[in-house]
Amino acid sequence: MARQKNGVTTGKIGETVTYLLNGELVTRGIGVTNKKPTKPQLTFRQKTRILNAFFKKIAEFISVGFEFEGLKKRKRAYALAFGYNLVNAFKGTYPKMSIDFTKVKLTSGEMPDISNPTVEVVGEGFKFSWNPKAIEVGTHWTDQVMLMAYFPKLKKAMYITAGANRDTGSCLLPLYETSHGHIAETYISFISNDRRSISNSIYTGQWFW
Repeated sequence: MARQKNGVTTGKIGETVTYLLNGELVTRGIGVTNKKPTKPQLTFRQKTRILNAFFKKIAEFISVGFEFEGLKKRKRAYALAFGYNLVNAFKGTYPKMSIDFTKVKLTSGEMPDISNPTVEVVGEGFKFSWNPKAIEVGTHWTDQVMLMAYFPKLKKAMYITAGANRDTGSCLLPLYETSHGHIAETYISFISNDRRSISNSIYTGQWFW
């Protein structure tokens, strides 16, 4: 019998069984069958394959981004991130499915979000900026920025998990090791200095490097 928890379906579905193995969803067949997989099964397999490939490039970022929620819920950070994005961050229908990067969540928490962050392409990389004076309840000037730029065509991620303090108002994400001529999907979030509080990630758009 299949069960759904945290947006992830596990257990027996038709002639397959799905389970978590070392933080990754694994689907395998049960016995020998000549039955063709159903469309829901094919959809699930494709989404799982696509998301696993993406998450392998950003595993460290995800580990930090969902660690606090994982501790509260006594769940693996990877599994929580995988479950949310499997359900919420895809577009299209099988067999033409892809990640909707505008809906991807890379960090999850209750720290208040920042308003209207901006990104500027500079010689060294992407410069992220925000209002350093917008200190709300639940935030602190020592909170550190977390930045991500993911290049889908290159299948490459550049990120910082402990960047500049909130009060600086900006932080550079260096792209020295990334070739030019590619589009990046970008994100920003903040984490407290003691790593006990974190905000949800904010999608900051596509930028051409």
